[in-house]
Amino acid sequence: MKELNYLFTEERQQIVDMSLKLYREHLIVGTWGNLSMRVSHDGKEYFVVTPSGMEYEDTTLDDVLVLDGDGNIVLGERKPTSELRMHMKIYEERSEINAIIHTHSTFATACAVVGIGIPMMVEDMIQHIGGNVRIAKYALPGTDELAENVCHAIEDRKAVLLKNHGALGIGENMKAAYKSCVLTEKSAQILAYAKNLGHINLISAEDAERMVDYYKNQYGQQNSAK
Repeated sequence: MKELNYLFTEERQQIVDMSLKLYREHLIVGTWGNLSMRVSHDGKEYFVVTPSGMEYEDTTLDDVLVLDGDGNIVLGERKPTSELRMHMKIYEERSEINAIIHTHSTFATACAVVGIGIPMMVEDMIQHIGGNVRIAKYALPGTDELAENVCHAIEDRKAVLLKNHGALGIGENMKAAYKSCVLTEKSAQILAYAKNLGHINLISAEDAERMVDYYKNQYGQQNSAK
């Protein structure tokens, strides 16, 4: 137990710091929303997760839990997030994903309430998220049904809207998951404004595919000289 406490200090602090960042940027509010990370130690998987029903301004490193691969608590005394099933199901189906953030951000949730997904209309969203943002069918929070619905809708994407609920962003690390949430909220806001301005011009599936390929293989400094 002491060994795990020492090993996962950095990851638990990342959860605390990101929770406060999301709270201050109004992507989460009160006790709603949740975060998790997948980490490895000695060939085993562990999951660092937020506690259930705690105000983010009051949550400390000691409140964050560490679970084993079966979802059993190995570090921490709090009750884990009520959306644990959803997080664990995503990790089970997406081996490349190591961080998940569930938000209740305003514009993304508005789209989820109306039942409007976010189409392929802006480049940055397409490049990072992989295309349009779909809507997962409604199911009660914390249920296996919601977990299944979310996994189906987020397949080959890094973000999804939860009908009448909120949004969810995933990534290879916490920074990438945060980017998924921010781009989803920004794109939802653009969609709301654009609908009031006039016709929305969409990006074709062919151009979207080229954008995603470029972003993955050429964008940024990944091919710069050593």
